[in-house]
Amino acid sequence: MQMPGRKDEDDAVMHDLNLLIMVTWKEEGKWRLYRLLKSRCRSVDILQPFLLKEGVHPWIKRCSRLLSEFYLPVIAWKRRKHCDFIISWTMRFGICYGVLNRLFPSKGSAKHVLCDFHINPTRKDPVYRLRLKLLSLSVPGIDFFLCTSTREERIYSEMFRIPIDAIRFFPIAPPGDLPGSSTFPVEDYVFSYGNSDRDYETLLRAAKDFDARVVIVSQAYSPKTALPDSVALLQDKVAWRDLVRLIAGARVVVMPLQDFNISAGQTAMLETMIMGRPLVVTSNMATVEYATHLQSALFCEAGDADQLASHVRFLLENRELAEEMGRKAGWEAGRFLDLQASILLDVLQRLTEARDPK
Repeated sequence: MQMPGRKDEDDAVMHDLNLLIMVTWKEEGKWRLYRLLKSRCRSVDILQPFLLKEGVHPWIKRCSRLLSEFYLPVIAWKRRKHCDFIISWTMRFGICYGVLNRLFPSKGSAKHVLCDFHINPTRKDPVYRLRLKLLSLSVPGIDFFLCTSTREERIYSEMFRIPIDAIRFFPIAPPGDLPGSSTFPVEDYVFSYGNSDRDYETLLRAAKDFDARVVIVSQAYSPKTALPDSVALLQDKVAWRDLVRLIAGARVVVMPLQDFNISAGQTAMLETMIMGRPLVVTSNMATVEYATHLQSALFCEAGDADQLASHVRFLLENRELAEEMGRKAGWEAGRFLDLQASILLDVLQRLTEARDPK
C-alpha cells in the first residue's frame, strides 16, 4: 500500500525531470506517450531525423534516415549534461549512444534508457555478429533496458551480464489513430503482411486447405515456386492508407512467423488487433505477450501449416465468433497504450530515486 503523501512526492520528482528522446519519425506532438510525459515532466525534447521534402527519391530518404541513427546520438551525447534522461527509442540509437557514453563518461550526466532491446539468436552472419559485439561494447553505457517480452528479461540478463533489476518488459503500443474495422466493408480474403522474419512458405502450404483468396504484402518475400491462382503477392511498397484498408477489410489476418525464439511480428499484430480483425499468429516470445489464445487471437506453432490452416478455416466458417474475437482483440490491444506509459514512468521514477537517495 502506498504511504500517504507518497504520490505527491513521486509527482514532484517527475515534474523536475528533463527528458530527451531519440525517435526515427517526424513527431508533431501527436504521440500519446509524448503528450503524457510532457504533462508529467519539466521538459521533454524530441530528437528526430532531418526529413527531406516530398518529391525526393526514396533511396535518398532512406540514406538520410540511416545517417540519423548516427548523428542523433552524437547530438544527444553533447546535450547529456543538460538532461536527466536520454531515451533511445531504437536499438541502433541505443548502441551508438551507449558506445559514446561508455568511451567518454561524464559524472552526473543523464541516465540512458534503451527501448526495443532485442536480438535475433538465430542469425550467425558476420554483419550481425559485429552488431552484437558493438551491442556488448555499449552495454556499460546503458542504465536501463526495456525489452520486448518477459522471457527475454532473464535471457538477456545472463547473456549480456545485465543486472536483472535493470531490464524489464516494455510493451509496444498500437497506433492510437487507426480506424476500426467497421470503417471499411469486410471482404472474403485472408490477408498477411510484413517483411521481417515472416514465414510465407508455411502460409502458402496452408492456403491449399482453405477456401479463400490470399493477399500478401511484402517487399522482402520471394516465392520459391509459382504462386497458385488464389494467392496475390504485392511486392511494391503500399501506401499506409491502402495498407490500413487491406487490414480492416480482411475476413482473417494471418501473421506467419519463423521461430519461437525470435521476437518479431508484434507491431503488425497490434495494428491488426486494434482495428478489430480476427487474427491467426505464430507464437513466439513476443507475440504471446499481446493476445490470449482462443479469446483475442488464435496461436499456431512455427512451421505448422496444418494447424495454421485449421485455425483459418475455423474463423472463415464461424464468422460471428471471428468478429467477436476481433472485438476482444481491439480491447486487449488498447490497454497497452496505458500499460506502456505506466511502465516507463515507473522506470524513470525508480532510476531517479536510485540516483538521488534521500
